[in-house]
Amino acid sequence: MAKNNKAQNDWINSVLIQQNLVEPKEEHFVDLKPCWAQMEECRMVERIGEMVADINGAAGYYMLELQDFLPPQTTILSIRFCKRFAEYVLEIMAREDGAAAVAFYSLSKISELWEHYFRNQSRRKPSISLKLNFHPAEILNDDLQRWFSYLLSGFDKKLKPNAAHQMSEKENTEFSAAVRKKSA
Repeated sequence: MAKNNKAQNDWINSVLIQQNLVEPKEEHFVDLKPCWAQMEECRMVERIGEMVADINGAAGYYMLELQDFLPPQTTILSIRFCKRFAEYVLEIMAREDGAAAVAFYSLSKISELWEHYFRNQSRRKPSISLKLNFHPAEILNDDLQRWFSYLLSGFDKKLKPNAAHQMSEKENTEFSAAVRKKSA
């Protein structure tokens, strides 16, 4: 079995190198495996998926869009909610030492009238509302309900979840750059 796995990895690596899709290894490599392991152990993605299904079922239409990712990605999952000319996003990212972060941000959208002419410009200017660091084992369903309430309210300040750790200016700039790159 190990030989088969090695042969498969050789095939994958050769294609990635051939197509110039391999990213250079960074000096400050962060191991995200402990975070992914905790997320799986706590069934966090499944619990959030069930809540998204319940909300969509209660609304009677596909209101929330859930996209989950596989390791070794930094982003674990992303939930999007469109309301008027904005798209509201709840995104969970892996951090080192088993920690994770949840970020709430919005993207302004071009009016549907103009979207016909500017198809690739539908998302612009991410506006970060809140970022919280957490440990997956500490998150209860009540916490998830507060996160969803905040998302569905369009980031109403009255429904803002408790801030264990607000983003620093440097983190805010780095996150904004990553969101812009992702939405481009």
